[in-house]
Amino acid sequence: MYLPRNNHLPHSPAPMDQGSAPSGHIGLRLAGWLVRGMPYIGSLTGVGGLLIVLSYVIGGPEISTRAAGLLNDGSWAHADTWAALLLKAGVSAMALLPPVVAGYLAYGMAGRQAMVAGAIGGVVGMSFNGGFLAGLFAGLVAGALAVAMERISLPLKLRGITSMLVIPLLAGVATVAVVFTLLAPQVNDLLAWLDNQLPPLTWGSAALCGMVLGLMVCFDLSGAISKTAITFAVTGVTVAPNSLNFTIMAAVVAAAMVPPLSLSLATVVRRSLFTEDERTYGKVAWLFGAAFVPEGAIPFAVADPLRVLPAGMAGGAVTGALTMTFGSTMKATDGGLFSAGHLGKPLLFVAAVAAGVLVTTTILIVLKSMRGPIAPAEESKAATATPTRKKQLVAG
Repeated sequence: MYLPRNNHLPHSPAPMDQGSAPSGHIGLRLAGWLVRGMPYIGSLTGVGGLLIVLSYVIGGPEISTRAAGLLNDGSWAHADTWAALLLKAGVSAMALLPPVVAGYLAYGMAGRQAMVAGAIGGVVGMSFNGGFLAGLFAGLVAGALAVAMERISLPLKLRGITSMLVIPLLAGVATVAVVFTLLAPQVNDLLAWLDNQLPPLTWGSAALCGMVLGLMVCFDLSGAISKTAITFAVTGVTVAPNSLNFTIMAAVVAAAMVPPLSLSLATVVRRSLFTEDERTYGKVAWLFGAAFVPEGAIPFAVADPLRVLPAGMAGGAVTGALTMTFGSTMKATDGGLFSAGHLGKPLLFVAAVAAGVLVTTTILIVLKSMRGPIAPAEESKAATATPTRKKQLVAG
């Protein structure tokens, strides 16, 4: 068949559109891409979270302060050294979330030619602790740039090298430039402002202080804003160990527990609002909440950020305010309920967490109910199956 020199091959559907009926509405297509990415993000987060939990089980929550020394000088005949290794591996896995999220989303939009550009943009997001939200931003930018570049008409013989090298290179440079010049300065300015505002906040209303810290911790789930609140609490406990700072630490820990616990509960209360993969992940997500690993809620947040994050922030604000009002204390900086021996007024602490979980679960169910239930299991399998498997499902 003859092809004119300047024609290019017809564009194939985006990888995440294959096997489903793509909607013309970019918002609906993006939502579908994010939902179908949940199993991949969930696997990374689940493995990383379980490694951290196992390190606490073997070495206790204090392992976080001893890990560096044990890895350098510890004996591999001792369990604590292995616990330190597990903690290092788990934390490293969680640190990979921004480039993984960015690379996956970019791939879903434009294929493998966008994946590298998205991952590089996610790595830049790691440099300023942008978290998974920076990964989502970088993935969107890289995917959009790759789609635009692919539409440029080129001679057929150049399309191979263009797809393999030129588009990834140009899209990667452009994505890094956008993330570094547009997103990073805004995040850094916001963090500087928060650093100045948090200390005076402790001089006023305890409930207001707890509410703000709870909102921050749940805003981006161990991203830049969440880490600012956690660092503020940890610094207080380390530098000036007093009852106020112990209460602030308790408020931060309690609020961070809310999103994973709530999402795990929601998958049980209203199963039809979640995919099969989300329900499976929900069976272990509660453990990450109990261990003070807020990243445990990220797979849910990636799949549905506009519902999951506001619901989590509402519950975190309630829990933070109640914890500060009740005066619960936490003298440990890691481990969550694994550090229960360092917890003051534990029953009130649990009550504050339970109240936040109830708020988040209720809001999340209401918001997801407005969207409607997830398609039946067989339809979900057809949406994500390979072309051959899709034919089998339809025929069967």
